[in-house]
Amino acid sequence: MKIFKRFIAAGLIFTTLSGAAVELLPVDKSPVIVFINGKKYYVHTVKSGDTLYSIAKAYEVGEDAIRDSNPGVADGLRIDQTVKIPVPESAILKAKAEKKRKKDYITHKVKAGQTLYAIARDYNISVATLREDNPSVNPQALSVGETLWIRRAAIGSSTEQQAQAEIAEYTDNLNKATDDDGFDHHVVKPGETIYSLSRRYGITEAEFAQLNDVSQGLKAGAIIRIPRAKEVEQEVVAEADNTPAQTTPGTEITFQKLDAMQDLNIALMLPMNINSKPNASYVEFYQGFLLGLDEVKKTSNGNTKLTVYNTSHDQLKVQQIVGSTMFEGTNLIVGPVYEDELNPVLQYAHKNSVPVVSPLANISAVQSPALYQLSPAPEKKYEKIGNLLDGGRDIYLIYASSNDKEFEQEIIKELHGRPYAAYNYSFTDQKSTFKPRNAEARAIESIDDILKGEKPCLFIVLANAETDVDRILGTISSSKVALTDRSEPSAQYVVMGTSRWGRFNNIDHTSYFNNNVVMISTYHAKRDSKAVRDFDSRYIEAYGALPSLYAYRGYDTAMIFCAGMRGDIEYNMLDKRYTPLQTTYKFVRGNAGERYINQEWVRVNYNNDYTITIE
Repeated sequence: MKIFKRFIAAGLIFTTLSGAAVELLPVDKSPVIVFINGKKYYVHTVKSGDTLYSIAKAYEVGEDAIRDSNPGVADGLRIDQTVKIPVPESAILKAKAEKKRKKDYITHKVKAGQTLYAIARDYNISVATLREDNPSVNPQALSVGETLWIRRAAIGSSTEQQAQAEIAEYTDNLNKATDDDGFDHHVVKPGETIYSLSRRYGITEAEFAQLNDVSQGLKAGAIIRIPRAKEVEQEVVAEADNTPAQTTPGTEITFQKLDAMQDLNIALMLPMNINSKPNASYVEFYQGFLLGLDEVKKTSNGNTKLTVYNTSHDQLKVQQIVGSTMFEGTNLIVGPVYEDELNPVLQYAHKNSVPVVSPLANISAVQSPALYQLSPAPEKKYEKIGNLLDGGRDIYLIYASSNDKEFEQEIIKELHGRPYAAYNYSFTDQKSTFKPRNAEARAIESIDDILKGEKPCLFIVLANAETDVDRILGTISSSKVALTDRSEPSAQYVVMGTSRWGRFNNIDHTSYFNNNVVMISTYHAKRDSKAVRDFDSRYIEAYGALPSLYAYRGYDTAMIFCAGMRGDIEYNMLDKRYTPLQTTYKFVRGNAGERYINQEWVRVNYNNDYTITIE
């Protein structure tokens, strides 16, 4: 066998019947080129008949060079295997010389912060054309002052959609060629920030900066590097059960708690990847769930089996999973994530009296006595600000040029029948102005005119642009300071915002404390809390990254329901509060046959004494 492998590695296959060498099949040379650690590589996908010798010959490189770049090929090639082929220096120099002889080009000097995508958009030229004409240019790391050749005839021939697709295709090929280095590459989309991407991929902003050059900021079209999600076991599913799924609202299900030594068989159904692309958020949920399951096992005597199913947000695949023999015997189902995938799962749950936990979705229509929803009920969202709306405060709504429409609709509904003044905020000539928006709003010169009153105030800021929010908060707190410095009385006040402000990464949170900001959130994990700090330490030790809110929710789900299966599930989890980390859950339902819904929203208070309290 070893001798046979050496023959394959040398590119020679012999027939045992005649002893004559079989003619080598031609290799289709790939046009795909990527940069890895500053060096150029072809990305070749192995096809039937390819050998190391034939590949090396087609790309005009030595076999040793291919082995050095792909240690795995020493054991032979596999069909569909991705192989990196170093681009010979002679090919690069030849391409350079050829382009310098051409007359039909203009030149472009790369400016600070520019990406290949941005340059393609400036000239409406395809990324593929830019790369063809500039073969030594690394799409991941342009150098300031570097000169690019721009083909005159191609200017204006490409669209933004084409440029986006080409950058995405390059990144996909780069990920195929670097699947053994522990990192993935991601194309930055408009609106994405260091903060949002760090949270999404479970790393700190400092770690993000270590992996990527962000000295010029983060630009749309930039290709960044992030840690690759750990591999998750995906079960093979059997043939689909095509029986239409039905739920039966109005009926009851009696859950039986597991005996001390009875096996707990858990099905975790998550969209680990969609269209072959890994979904980092759900991998993080899974990782948090594992840590919670480990905690539960410490106090449980029975065996626990976890089976992870990749649903890919595919209704047919969910149906196939539930109908498979592998799914038989499942007595706790966590997932699927999306409401449109629930019916076949609930059909199984009704037949077998099994609880189904929807960990993230805010379900709008499906009802079932087997279903638990961890996302809190929308109608309960603002119950915890009742003391701010009880008539003891003057209420002011602050609009800007761009506003959070969902937040506005929710607030207007809560304020129904209550008086409030509304103002339009603008910043002109280096000055903040507030113009009346409704009849209850009087004309004011500045926020000072409001704060001079004796009655406490509630400012509800509806702006959704980071700059506007920052300026509004700064204006209110500055007015308070100015009044205090003049020894004039200032009314007590609270500013209400939305948890979506969490996407802002340039606002100094000191302004939250200075303004007594209040937010309502589905989840909160304060990192200086002991419970959260301990979990963070375990997560970092296990996975080498900082956990995200998805990881926290995964941990909570396991701690509540995996433990509950040996006791609380018998009482439907009712009349009890659960706080695995810092966010509390309490399950309630309305009528018989309906789902159980978490009622607990989190009110986060940023206090003047620089403490954060939650309710």
